[in-house]
Amino acid sequence: MEKEKIVELESLKDLEKIVRETKKWQLNLVVIGGYAVRAYTRGYRYTKDIDLIASKKDMGELIALLKGLGYRVGKTEFGLKGKKKLDSGFIDLDISIGEVRDISTNKRYPPGEILEGSKTCEISGFFEEGRRVKIKTSVASLEDLVALKLMTRGREKDIVDVISLLIDRWDEINLKRFSSKCSKAGLNRHLRNQIFNLIGLIRTGESGKIWLKITGQRLMRKTETHLIKSLKELEKVLI
Repeated sequence: MEKEKIVELESLKDLEKIVRETKKWQLNLVVIGGYAVRAYTRGYRYTKDIDLIASKKDMGELIALLKGLGYRVGKTEFGLKGKKKLDSGFIDLDISIGEVRDISTNKRYPPGEILEGSKTCEISGFFEEGRRVKIKTSVASLEDLVALKLMTRGREKDIVDVISLLIDRWDEINLKRFSSKCSKAGLNRHLRNQIFNLIGLIRTGESGKIWLKITGQRLMRKTETHLIKSLKELEKVLI
C-alpha cells in the first residue's frame, strides 16, 4: 500500500508537469484512461498509469518532454509508449496519435472525436497524499470515455470504470452524442455485444465480485438494477 501511494504521487506530479509544459507550448493533449475516470467520479480505484491523446504534429516536443522527465520513450504504430522506473515500482505512459487502438479486441477509435470534444476537468489521486494534487486539464468527454472503456475485453479495471461512470454520471451522458460517436467509429455492433456481456456479469454477480476485489466495496442490489437499466438504454441507441 505504501509503495502504491508513492508511485501514484510521482505519477500525478509527472502528469502535472506534462500538462503545464504542453500548455506552455500550446500543444493539444487530452487525458483518457484511469485518470480521466477519476476526473468524473468519486474515485473508486487506484491508478498510476498515464494515458493521453495528442496530435501527430506534437510528437517531437512530447518525446523531448518525456525524456526530460526520466521516461524511456519509444514510437509505436499508434503513438508513443513510455516507462519510468521508480524505487517503489514503475509508471507506464501511453500517448495515442492517429487513432486509439485496443489490443484486447483490435478495435479502434478516432482520436479526432476525443480531441475536439474534450472538457476541462480536475484530476486528483486516490490516496490522501494524491488527493492534495489538483490538476486542471483537458479530459475526454463522458461519451468518449464510456465508449473507450466498453471497447475493451477481459480487463477488470475497465469494468469497474464503466460501472463508476454509470453510477456517478449517468444523468450527464448525452445518449444522442454517444450514439453518433460510436457510429462514426463503426463500433455499434461490438459495443452492443460488450454491453450484453456486462449485463450478464451483473446478473450473475460476477461484476459484484470484481467490484469488491478492486474497490473494497459491495455493489448494492439497487445499484445493480440501475446499472442494468442504464446499460439497456446505451444498447438501445446503438441499433
